[in-house]
Amino acid sequence: MARKGSLDLAKITEAAVALLDEAGLAELSTRRLAAKLGVSSPTLYWHVKDKAELLDLVAEAICADAFEIDRDLPWRDQLASGLRQFRALLLRHRDAAALLRERPPTGPHRLGHIETTARILLEAGFSEADTAGISRLLTAHVLASVETLPARKPDEGFLERLAAYPHVGRLGRAFARQSGEDVFALGVEVILDGLEARLQPPEHPLCGFWCVR
Repeated sequence: MARKGSLDLAKITEAAVALLDEAGLAELSTRRLAAKLGVSSPTLYWHVKDKAELLDLVAEAICADAFEIDRDLPWRDQLASGLRQFRALLLRHRDAAALLRERPPTGPHRLGHIETTARILLEAGFSEADTAGISRLLTAHVLASVETLPARKPDEGFLERLAAYPHVGRLGRAFARQSGEDVFALGVEVILDGLEARLQPPEHPLCGFWCVR
């Protein structure tokens, strides 16, 4: 069994991330972590006061890699690059999205990611209010894109019921073909197109199609 003095936050965090990957977020507890480390729970509490602090340590470790953003790129390309890197980072760990939903960003790594996004948006010309909302929107899109629903075979009679919804029926093949990566890429494109349109100055109501742009 490990001695109290042989533990430090780095070892605890590394073991906690490994436990998350092995067992999932629901099974990540101080009791199981203490057993994995070969120490008693009271020994672990010398370093980590409770489960909330433990989860914050794991969330920070997951987000330890900084985004490499080329600041010479147009703002939308910078955003797209950051979103792809964020998604790749989350895909490395089981239940990462659920963990980040549960724990607010308080540490330097997660706040650093938000700082990067805020910097890109503000420099692009978005207001502070828009930047705050857009940052949350982008985060939500990435988190949703890495969460997978369990596959379920349609119950008997589903196809017959679907006949009453012809427009939904037309989407069946598209639904079947689309991967999480496809939906993520489509969402990024749609969101960025919308953001770019939002930055455009409003057309004068008397101008219409006759104005030369």
